[in-house]
This record gives sequence, C-alpha cells and structure tokens, in this order.
Amino acid sequence: MEVTLSSSIVSMLPRQQQGKDFACCYQGGSIQVIFDTAIFQISGQLANLGNLPFVPSFNASNMVPGQNVSFTDATYSWSVPRPVATTMTLMPQTINGTVVASSISGNFTDYTVSLAPYDLLPMLAVQPGQPTVENNPSQVEVYVDHDTQLLNTQALAAGSTLRFYGLVFNDNGTLRMDCAQVNDGVDFSPQPSAAQQAHMEKAAVQEIRREGSSSLEQTIRVITRQP
Repeated sequence: MEVTLSSSIVSMLPRQQQGKDFACCYQGGSIQVIFDTAIFQISGQLANLGNLPFVPSFNASNMVPGQNVSFTDATYSWSVPRPVATTMTLMPQTINGTVVASSISGNFTDYTVSLAPYDLLPMLAVQPGQPTVENNPSQVEVYVDHDTQLLNTQALAAGSTLRFYGLVFNDNGTLRMDCAQVNDGVDFSPQPSAAQQAHMEKAAVQEIRREGSSSLEQTIRVITRQP
C-alpha cells in the first residue's frame, strides 16, 4: 500500500494470515512492517525469470505500492507495534487491462496493457512522498512466452480486455510482468483525465408529464446546462 524508504517501513494490507498470533494481533486493518534487515526474494512459481528480456529485480529500493508481497517474521510481540520482517517475497498477482500494442522481444511477446483505473498500481502510485516514481503506473508491459497458459477466449490482441496473472516488477520506473496465465478480462470505462473533467458540462434533467391526445400520457425531457 505504501513504501517509506527513509524509515524502512512498508504499510501492507494483509490478504492471507496464519500463525499463533493471528487471533489477537493481525486481524483487520493494515500492518506497518520494518524491512531494513529483511532478505528480499522472488517467488519461485515462475521458472523462466532468467529468460526475460529485462533483468527481474525486487529489493528495498525498487519496491512500489500495489505489488503483491508476502512477508515473514520470526517473532512477534503485541507490545511492538511494527513487526520486523525476516523475508520479503514478491508474489504473483492479477491485473485487468486492455491491450494497446504488442511487439516481439526475444522469445517473448511484449503486450502493452493499459490498466483499469481501479487497479491498485495506478491508484496507490499517486500518494505523496513515495521514494520510487513510476514512469506510467497505469501501464504494464506484459511478457508472454510459450509457457504462458492461454485460457482466454478473447483474442490476445490490441483492443481486447484481459486478465494477466504473473510477477510485476519495477524496472527503473517501468512496470513489467512475467506472465504465467491469461484469462478473459472485465470491460471497464477509463476514467476521464482532470482536463476532461474540467471541460465536462453539467446538466440538469427534468421530466414533464402531461396528458396528450386520446388520453395518452406524453413525457417531455428538458435538459438545462449548469454553470
């Protein structure tokens, strides 16, 4: 949710919790985790990391809000408000977006995907004070190879809205995914930009109903522009 590099703290929203302290300590809300001594690692669920046309990296300096991260801690005390992470592991996650372009990159096809506006990556990137600035948090380069499971019925082509599951990396400000699976997505309407919203005209709609000829009711809609 939030990365504070100056104090080595990451604010996380837990999705799965287990262990002896679950019942009293971690239920509900977010957790602020200290990661300054943690070992950073990448999930081994995808075996093709060494074949990617970029260097996949996950560490304290390139972690960004919206990534799916699993952490472990050796001990926990209720009197300590912030647990100290032993490990921080980048985990696969799902994004929903529309393909806008594609190109060949080595043994992979690189699909440029425009994310849904409600995706965590663009939503959380606008927080002030984040140590890592992303070039375009609303866009992910998704890399698909022959090992990727294609479970989609829509065409994997420009204009299609799909779900992509895999590891999301921050590569010098560019978000890139090593994709393990593709499914049909959920259509969405992109949110208008601030400039578009500023130029939108407000209008009030009023319905006037009156009895017409042959006792038929007529409905008249009056649209009035608002300042």
